[in-house]
Amino acid sequence: MGATVRAWAMSMLAPLSVAAADLVGKVMPPYPAGLDELGGSCVSDSADPAHVCDYSIGVLATPARGTGGEPVPRFVVAGQFAGRDGDSAQWRITDALPYPAGRSGYYLQFGTCRVNGSDDPRVAAIVRQHDTSTEWLKDVAWAGRLRLPNGRFDVLEARTVDCVNEAYYGL
Repeated sequence: MGATVRAWAMSMLAPLSVAAADLVGKVMPPYPAGLDELGGSCVSDSADPAHVCDYSIGVLATPARGTGGEPVPRFVVAGQFAGRDGDSAQWRITDALPYPAGRSGYYLQFGTCRVNGSDDPRVAAIVRQHDTSTEWLKDVAWAGRLRLPNGRFDVLEARTVDCVNEAYYGL
């Protein structure tokens, strides 16, 4: 077995060994072995439509194992637009934080959150999506505000953040 094939085979068996700090400064995709994008959203500090995706907030995850499995979120990342590779946008990662572990039913929500009751379009929060009877979700595992233009997260006190419940029957 050649060295390249052996290294590839070992990387498939080895646990993910990427730390948040390892991601900052890298242009992605391609993503490090064992990670893939789970989703994200564009962010801007400009009203100009040409700059609507100058920055992004997203989640990187370990892909699902086997059929029926689900991806495991690993990092919340911020990125600055770095160009295109064909149809795919590329992002220079400006900040990365570990995704809170063991939070089944929690998902990243962006652009529809408030801090102390005031709308803040740069807030991203990992919120438990479980209730259709209330307009605002308050069970927040993590929240951060993207500071521009440096693309870094200011971590917020979770108890100060709530987000629109997009499943609320009254909407």
